[in-house]
Amino acid sequence: MKNRIIKTLIFNKQLRLYLINNTELIEEILQIKEQSNIIINTALANSVTIATLLSATLKGNQRLSTTLTMSKPKYKIHTDADAHGNIRGYANNYLLSQGQYKTIKQLIGLKGAIRMIKGVDMNQFTGITDMPYQNIDKDFAHYFKQSEQTDTLFKTHVDWEGNGTIKNSYGFYAQLLPNSSEGLLKIVEEKSEMLISILKGLPHSTEVEVINLLNRYFSGVEFIGYSSAQFFCGCSKAMFYGLLHSIDKSELKEYVQTGKSITSTCNICGRNYHFNTDEMKTYLREGSTN
Repeated sequence: MKNRIIKTLIFNKQLRLYLINNTELIEEILQIKEQSNIIINTALANSVTIATLLSATLKGNQRLSTTLTMSKPKYKIHTDADAHGNIRGYANNYLLSQGQYKTIKQLIGLKGAIRMIKGVDMNQFTGITDMPYQNIDKDFAHYFKQSEQTDTLFKTHVDWEGNGTIKNSYGFYAQLLPNSSEGLLKIVEEKSEMLISILKGLPHSTEVEVINLLNRYFSGVEFIGYSSAQFFCGCSKAMFYGLLHSIDKSELKEYVQTGKSITSTCNICGRNYHFNTDEMKTYLREGSTN
């Protein structure tokens, strides 16, 4: 069950509990930028995991986009998800080029903020909250408490190999449903370690095995379905050739003479596309013959 969200209700339909092991998805996203800062990679991975879990709550053509702005306003992490489980996420170039942090708390700082846009076309809701905990899981839960008055719990985690490659990424999302009993979310939080053991084994577990394990810890467990999750953007290098059209030919010739490449970044997934001097020469030749 790789990258699939398992959707359940527990405590006799009083609380929704969604689970995912998205190791392959996170690995694919992290390979786009190929940067080695573990703290930034962990913050990005956990943010993407939360966005992935929330994608299972979307309907129709709804989308959900989040921006985490650190205390240094230019430093941002973006995620985007839709109801079909298409997931994107990246740390912007300002953060990647300047950010050298030892903890996520230090990365977020005292003035971090979460901005979330949810909806479709002109029917969208935008919410903004601060990040008082300097902790991605707790601050997203804080967002839902402040913006939607809903008690929510997120637990995400990344295990790293000694060489900095990802070993495991997983998480769960729990949220009280209307008219639920108080204290149920606290019970889930107390069982977090047991849930983590289930999350680690998700890629090799069947639906029946997962439900049986959940029944050990919670009452009234009901499986309600799966949601898919996959990286998808749809961008390509060909889409960015228009960048060359926007640059004066004399400036392009200067790039060619100095041997510098031109880089354009997709604002959806953060992928960089590089145009080398040979490509610029080809463009200039084609332009001179038209």
